[in-house]
Amino acid sequence: MQYLIKEWPNKMATLMTEDGVVLWTFNNVKEAEKVWCDWRSLKEQKTNNAQDKTIDLIYY
Repeated sequence: MQYLIKEWPNKMATLMTEDGVVLWTFNNVKEAEKVWCDWRSLKEQKTNNAQDKTIDLIYY
């Protein structure tokens, strides 16, 4: 699954799924990246399925 971070003109950033579901909006891209990285770490610790370990982050 791919996740996206969209930076808005006011420098806020939205973390969303590849199909457009908004997960959260942050004050900036750095905060969005931190939360995504922490979440990805937790998810990888909880699963042994290699297919689930492929999590991509895309900026647009």
